[in-house]
Formats: sequence, C-alpha cells, structure tokens
Amino acid sequence: MNRFTPKAIVATFAVAFAPIATAQTSDWFPLQVNAIAADGTKTQVAYTPQPKASKAWKLCTSFPTLKDPFWLAADYGFVEEATRQGVQLQVLDAGGYTQLANQISQIENCVAGGAEAVIIGAISQDGLGNLLGELKKKNIPVIDVYNGINSTDVVSHILTNPHDEGERAGQYLAAKFPQGGKTVKVGWFPGPAGAGFVELFNAGFLAAIKDSGVQIVETKFGDTSKEVQTRLIEDMLQTHHDLDYIVGNAVTAEAAVAVLRARDLAGKIKVTSVYMTPGVLQHLKAKRIEAAGSTPVVLVGRIAVDQAVRALEKKELMPSVAPIGRTYTQNDIGELKIDTVLTPPNYKPVFKVSQ
Repeated sequence: MNRFTPKAIVATFAVAFAPIATAQTSDWFPLQVNAIAADGTKTQVAYTPQPKASKAWKLCTSFPTLKDPFWLAADYGFVEEATRQGVQLQVLDAGGYTQLANQISQIENCVAGGAEAVIIGAISQDGLGNLLGELKKKNIPVIDVYNGINSTDVVSHILTNPHDEGERAGQYLAAKFPQGGKTVKVGWFPGPAGAGFVELFNAGFLAAIKDSGVQIVETKFGDTSKEVQTRLIEDMLQTHHDLDYIVGNAVTAEAAVAVLRARDLAGKIKVTSVYMTPGVLQHLKAKRIEAAGSTPVVLVGRIAVDQAVRALEKKELMPSVAPIGRTYTQNDIGELKIDTVLTPPNYKPVFKVSQ
C-alpha cells in the first residue's frame, strides 16, 4: 500500500491532483477540498480523480440507511463515479442507526463474496474495530466516508466533517444573536444518540454558540425518520412554550415545518437545518426554513470511490479530506449547485453497478 504522511500528501497532491484541462474533465472536478493533517491543519488543494480504473475492481459500500435523502445522495455519487471509472459496486443498507451488528455482518458477507475494497458510512465511530482488524489481515483496504471511524486500519477518510457542519449551524445563529444582545431559546435535534456524526454535530454546534445569545433549552436525540422526529418536536413544544428556534438534522427541519404549520406557529418559531435535502431546499426557497448548511454529499461519494480505486492500484491516497461546505439562507440559496448535494428528481436507490 502506497501511503503518505498528511504533511507530505499536500505537496504530492499539488502535482498529482492539479487541475487537468482535457476533454475528459467533467463538471464535478477539479474540486477544492481541505486536505487535513494529523494535527488538524487544513490546506486547500484541487482534487481531480483518475480518468478510469485499470480494471473492473469489486467495491462494496455499507450505509446506515437509505431512507434518509442524505444517504440517497451518497448512493447517487457512488453509483455515478463507479460507472464513470468502470468498476463494480455493491451498496448495502444496514437498516438504521441501531443496526451495527447488521452492518458488520453485511460487510463480512460482501468481502466473502469477493469485494476487494470496502467503503463504510459507519453507524459507530468505535464499534467496527474488530472488523477492520480482520479486513486489514486480508489486505482489504477500507475507506471511511461521511461519518468518521476511529481506527488506524482505515486508509483514507473522506468526510463531510460533521463537526464543521454543526459548527456552521451554530455560527449562523451566534452571528445573529451575539452575547450581550437578545437571548434566543433553541430546541436542538442533532440525530440518533451515539452515532458518530451526531456526536460531532453536537460538539461543533455547542462550540459555536458558546459565549453567544443562543440558549439550548433541551436537546432531543432520535432516529432520523420523519415519525420519530415529529414525535420529538411535539414533545419539545409541549414542554417549552417560549421556543424561538428549532435547529437540527434535515429530517427534523422538514418535520418541523409541518408541525409548526399545524399548530399555527409557522413564522413564530423559526427553523434551521444542519444539512440539505430536497425537502429542506424546497422549504428554504419557499421561506419556510430560514437557513441550512450544505456540503457536496454527492461529490464526497465520488471521491470515496476514487480513493478506493487508488488504494487497490497502489496510487497516491489522501489520508483525510473534507470538501468545503457553507450555510445558505433564503437570500442566497440560488447560488447552490444542486447536483453536487442532491439527487436528480425521482431518483431511486441503486444497489449494484456491474461492468
């Protein structure tokens, strides 16, 4: 395995991943990303993937779920890049954030069936250690995508950087309501308790609102299904009658619009989302949601596939990379490049790419 230290990789990528002006260059690259060193230092570099894999490698990826539009966008990115590079891909749905054992079992079965590299959207940051150790013994490279895995047995981390996403959501509110001014009361809904990305959402949000006028009256954890989030919002409104904002994952934001409208609270309690979904985008344009974060989820999936192929072909790898996101409001949402974040209309999950 051709590995590079984080500091050395930046210099390498300045050449290996410099923009390539050829007829093969598609709309998504070169892409500005943050190359992240071991000490957390970020350096912006231009990422350009390989034109095509050397053979039809067998890749396997496992997502916590495909019921969430976030993971549907991830599937779209994976499928598009696997098709472009000419590799085989199997996509697995673990069945939800409580199904760690199922995710492990699915990956084991996928490798037993011939997968040569594995890309994991992890349910747990720390719950895959034994599995990763076994995969390393079998020389199966593992790519960590979206949520984060705490392991030295991962060859590359391609993350939406949930800490930064939570931080951006907090920074938006902290800028509107600085310390010493108006205090706003927030109901905070980061997502499923114990999930790695949720812990990072929470840490980033809390860090950003420290020393501001933003006060969290209660944090509600729960699965990112519309039913669960609706129930949590109802509980929050029953307990706290002076709420100013509902802030949380995209499913929360979408559910909040309907709940607030039904209770005649639309406009009285404002809504912001940590990340973007088709529903959040629609509500943002219609001015029912005030602001939403956005990271190029589709492009993260494309990079993950490219890194898996590079690992198999023993080419340069990025130890840790995070595409650059931002927060959009009702005033600037027209600037969003939708196809980097969301699926095309009526897209259905694809579970297999054959070559």
